[in-house]
Amino acid sequence: MRSVLKYGSIALALKILVVSAQAASLLPSSNDELNPISWSGFIIAPYFGYETLNLNGAGSAGLGDPKGWRVGGELDYDYQIGNFVVGIAGDAFYTWYDSNGSGPQNGINTRLSDYETVRTRLGYTFGRWMLFGTGGVAFGNLEIKNALSGVSQSQMLTGWTAGGGAEWVWSNNLTLRGEVAHIDLGSAKFDSLPTPNRDVGATLDLFKIDFVTRF
Repeated sequence: MRSVLKYGSIALALKILVVSAQAASLLPSSNDELNPISWSGFIIAPYFGYETLNLNGAGSAGLGDPKGWRVGGELDYDYQIGNFVVGIAGDAFYTWYDSNGSGPQNGINTRLSDYETVRTRLGYTFGRWMLFGTGGVAFGNLEIKNALSGVSQSQMLTGWTAGGGAEWVWSNNLTLRGEVAHIDLGSAKFDSLPTPNRDVGATLDLFKIDFVTRF
């Protein structure tokens, strides 16, 4: 999906520019150096990592769980109401998660090429901290290719995601965020599988930590 690549690349490029401009401030600001803290505004955060996609369903036996790198970014908007923060978040990643089957599934390659989520967020702030939870919908493009038959099929899976984390104000426009998330992409039937059981689904568990730019 070209839009996914464009989204992630723009987010990553913007983040690099902003962080480079602030490279002189490598240490967190003291309380006296901070402006009054406001959690309202837009957010940009790039992410990359190495993970394992967990396959499930009757057709997943012998396929092997795809592993690989992801790169992309997140764009959010938060609005603060007293100590509470409500927001919407969207992220998109290009991934290199792939695996090769074994045994009866030898010659079958499984690959997730991208995934995206759209989530709501609810947070509670105190001092320089915000604790938050998120939840929403998730999408991912899963391909199963059968080298023996020459049949390949891609399916856009649709499911859900939920998670939570914490942010700490590092400076006037940077926060340090740690977050865990579970993504269930649902399942679909893949006719490229040689067995009568052709339903394959996927889940992903993530841990993300990064500097987040707020403006």
